[in-house]
Amino acid sequence: MALTMQARLQRVLGHPDAGTTLSRALSLPRAASIPVNGTPQHLAARHALFDDRPDEARTALLPLLVEAERTGDAEATVDVLRSLAEAELRAGRCARALDHAHRAQALTDGTALSAAPACYTSALVEGAARRTDLALVHARRGVDTARQEDNKVFLSRNLFALGHLLLATGRPKEALEALEEVRDLEGLQQVRDPSVLRWHPELAETLIALGRLDQAQSLLDDTRRTATDLGRDTVLPSLERSQALLDAARGHYGTAARRLTEAADRLRHLPLERGRTLLALSHTERRGRRRASARAAAQSAADLFTAHRAHPWAETAAHTLGRLEDAPTDHNDRPRLTPAEQRCAELAAAGVSNRDIATTLTVSVKTVEATLTRVYRKLGLHSRFQLAHTVTPARE
Repeated sequence: MALTMQARLQRVLGHPDAGTTLSRALSLPRAASIPVNGTPQHLAARHALFDDRPDEARTALLPLLVEAERTGDAEATVDVLRSLAEAELRAGRCARALDHAHRAQALTDGTALSAAPACYTSALVEGAARRTDLALVHARRGVDTARQEDNKVFLSRNLFALGHLLLATGRPKEALEALEEVRDLEGLQQVRDPSVLRWHPELAETLIALGRLDQAQSLLDDTRRTATDLGRDTVLPSLERSQALLDAARGHYGTAARRLTEAADRLRHLPLERGRTLLALSHTERRGRRRASARAAAQSAADLFTAHRAHPWAETAAHTLGRLEDAPTDHNDRPRLTPAEQRCAELAAAGVSNRDIATTLTVSVKTVEATLTRVYRKLGLHSRFQLAHTVTPARE
């Protein structure tokens, strides 16, 4: 038990001997009195998850689940079910992940166990596999519970799930607040290994969406350096996805597309992560005015998400594909704006406030907001910063 705890902490702190310590723990005879979720076998399965080996984790976890249920240990059963849910989700088996997450949540709610751990897993699985609105409910409940219990580990995890969901549903400002708190909490807990909780690319993408490119670049550089130093190569493809989005925000669409294509190839064993990367590739190709390539990437993402029953992501990909197929284009293959939309976009790109745009165009502020919303939708943008790099500002 001491060696297992030592290995757990070494992994979190980024200590190079974590694997050696865990191997020593695994080599010793196992005492029957040790709870299943405290065994080196369970920790080894968790480390396999961190290292993107979900099938290996699942193989190790299934006999542990049988044992936990046989002994009637509710907490151990919930922990193993949660780990199984994460393994199945990582492998793209969304239906199985939902089943494990639902069982963990039901057992938690039927006992005196803290809701924070099960809520974290439910938020991740529901958000990827079924309904983002319900996932947000789980994440917020998990945050509230963890705050009440002063449980910093699962406060960090539930905030990460919340930030991820808010970013995925187009609310980067709200996501930023949650993810910055995750960064602060992880720093306080001295978590150095970026594979344990992968908030870094999510925060980077949030910063990019809000136009804070230098902050995003600094975060990506620091995380990439740490991952390389610790030998955590599995973290790199998601960092490359974020770097590509940063490249695209700077107008380097060709470089961004190459990064995303290479990252997608490295993620073939993780279907949902590959789908997210293909979706990012579609958005990048569209901004680079390569609509045929954008459609192909969006179609591949939609097919992947549909095949793995990742319904919210499948809907997002279908929406992206629909916009690419339906949007009118000019001779440069760029979505065509109406004269009113073009003028409004030019003023916004030049940094003019909505109120001043309304005064200039003699319309209401609400009309300006609605017009800009249409412009963002047509051009596949999410912020004024992106608009400024896409639309040529008005000149006197």
